[in-house]
Amino acid sequence: MTDATETQRERAYGEILRLDELLDIACVRDEPDRTLFFAAHQACELWFAVILRHIESARDALTRDRADVAADHIERLPSAMRVLSAHFDVLSTLAPESFDEIRATLGSSSGFQSAQYREIEFLCGARDPRFLNIPGFTSGERARLVARSEEQSLSCAFVEYRDRMRVDGDLRAVERVRAALVAFDDAVRSWRARHAQLAEQFLGAARGTAGSAGAAYLWRSTERTLFPEVLAPAISRGVAQN
Repeated sequence: MTDATETQRERAYGEILRLDELLDIACVRDEPDRTLFFAAHQACELWFAVILRHIESARDALTRDRADVAADHIERLPSAMRVLSAHFDVLSTLAPESFDEIRATLGSSSGFQSAQYREIEFLCGARDPRFLNIPGFTSGERARLVARSEEQSLSCAFVEYRDRMRVDGDLRAVERVRAALVAFDDAVRSWRARHAQLAEQFLGAARGTAGSAGAAYLWRSTERTLFPEVLAPAISRGVAQN
């Protein structure tokens, strides 16, 4: 078969999605509960990758004064966060003893060590340098986080765009982007709260893996905004932020 013929050949669904490769490396051939647990976390990481691409595109659009493009990207993200919350709903169906058995095999590994989620926070503008020192990151993951901490954030890109538009600019476009940022921020807070509920269900007041404070830490995280230059910190559940 010639290269030209190969290029023109219609590829099947599984080929386009590279399903053989994907399923070969995914944890989908274990016993059912472990498959559910690991597949849910892997799916979350895929969504984090999608969200990162949209945040990057939104930020770059704002630097070109393309508020319509930026808003289009950001307005999709609350729906993505609801999908992520649904993964917690599925995980909540695990029996407590099954969850405990799986957790006992994790050692010190934890979702707390999700480098992509920390990239989302850093890229949006919530840059807590303490997260650079979380044990469990590879050297490549740590390098990505350092790079994110040094590049322009979506929060700063919006502030600069808003300031440019204050003189003879389209204030409706500014408000559309700001509303999209608020909706995304609210969706992330809701996702964090759902995570906290799940941690309480399985861990109670026990500490989480990777040295986190478990549900208590997750509830505190609902107070943090992704966009500190744009949105004033909100106080939830009457608990002061660390």
